[in-house]
Amino acid sequence: MTTPVDDRTAAYIAEIHPRFEDLRQVSAQLAGLLVLAASGSKSATPDHPLLKSARELHRSTVDALRSARPTERAQQHHAALIQATQSLSQALHAAREVDIDAVLTPLQTAHAHLQRASNELPGFEMVEFKQGCCAVP
Repeated sequence: MTTPVDDRTAAYIAEIHPRFEDLRQVSAQLAGLLVLAASGSKSATPDHPLLKSARELHRSTVDALRSARPTERAQQHHAALIQATQSLSQALHAAREVDIDAVLTPLQTAHAHLQRASNELPGFEMVEFKQGCCAVP
């Protein structure tokens, strides 16, 4: 049974949920670039529109998270989101060279932080990589 949230935490959830989704989107865009690179696509370049979009979305999300005021109950959630932004920043930096391994490691770390955030407060569900269509049994 989930513990009910107070009004201030509910307001935080409503404010931050779009930012959580933005971080998921940045992760998906980076994963898309990795798929292109792994398939040998010549379009997997540092100036790919996916990367430009991911960088812009990441930047605006970081700014929004910095200005957020989490409640005591939301502190761990917020910390996990901040850690996810830091890992995504590393992945975006590594994507300048389109080095699959250099992007994948911080991307996986970011996903783990997002997963942890999703467990901290209600309304932040995620599908784990192992449940995806491409998971290895």
